Amino acid sequence: MSTALTQELGNLLAEACRFARENIACSEELGSSSEFPWDIWKAVGRTGFLGLTIPREYGGRSAGYLGLAVAGEALVHHGGNLGLALSAAIHNIVARFLILGLGNDDQRSEYLPEMASGKITGSLAISEPETGAHPKYLKTTATLEGDFFILNGEKTYLTNGPIADFYVVAAVTGMQQGRKQLGAFLVSGDTAGLTQTGPMALDFLRPSPHGGIRMENAAVPASNALVLDGRAYESIIKPFREIEDAALMGPMVGGMARQLEFAIQLIRDGESAPSDDLKATVGRLQVLVDHARILAYEAGAMLDNPPHSEFLSLLLAGRDLSHRFQEEFAALIAKAGVKPTAELESLTRDLTVTANIARNVMLKKQMKMGEDLLGR
Repeated sequence: MSTALTQELGNLLAEACRFARENIACSEELGSSSEFPWDIWKAVGRTGFLGLTIPREYGGRSAGYLGLAVAGEALVHHGGNLGLALSAAIHNIVARFLILGLGNDDQRSEYLPEMASGKITGSLAISEPETGAHPKYLKTTATLEGDFFILNGEKTYLTNGPIADFYVVAAVTGMQQGRKQLGAFLVSGDTAGLTQTGPMALDFLRPSPHGGIRMENAAVPASNALVLDGRAYESIIKPFREIEDAALMGPMVGGMARQLEFAIQLIRDGESAPSDDLKATVGRLQVLVDHARILAYEAGAMLDNPPHSEFLSLLLAGRDLSHRFQEEFAALIAKAGVKPTAELESLTRDLTVTANIARNVMLKKQMKMGEDLLGR
């Protein structure tokens, strides 16, 4: 079981707890501010938390996805903000999954050292206005002209979009047997013809910035192609959702643990002694937190050492547990008759929103699993 952390991961856990208390928890406006906290982000970079999944040879900490889960849990549990942890997780996924996993040696050497230090960050640009990320409806195109690909199209709802120095852009490169062929390209934020749209005025997951980009005849060097075999859907779009789900399980556990601590303190401060039923509910929620932690750490370990046939089942179990926790937590608050603080309400909203992102996609995967088992 990966929940028996090595000494190195135990040290990382203690470091992340300390950093969160000293740098995040004291910034009470994080959950309500529309301004990105550059001072905290730079501090996150100096600690090496933005290079957790990046190998040491590129300046990272080689902690892998398990280290990302451990640190993410601590940052939210002791810092109280899910949005910042989301931005750090996406940064790490772009580095590990896209640049390290799919890039060539030159691309790795160019991007990974500066990503590890936090000097630059990237954003995955798939979703488009009105149509989302379904490959059938993507309209952004990339046309080869000499030594450059010319990109035209618009992307939206990009996590870290407004602060990104570069974008991994999925674009249609052609058609084959009536199906769109998709490529992926590393596009610098200062590319002529690329403009940012947004940032989006979201009332959740602050201060994680979301926005979009518009490309009008943006010329990208052919050497910046990340995927050119027409299979960017299979190699990037399809697996990214599951990797993101797994990477966010750690921060979700941290948020759930903090919710429960808030509730316990509110109940303790109340005038009435807690009933046996209330005690049982609190105990039940602690069981769910501990269960979620095991799942989160196992998900990180599975990502670090693929493949695992149980990976999808683990993700589905994590989703189900998150929903059950929020339902039972709401029942606890109502049963206890306590009034949540503004911070608790903000954290609860962020956790609920995150648990519901792409929920229908996961339910379809669960249905497909059932169809395969039933043979029809």
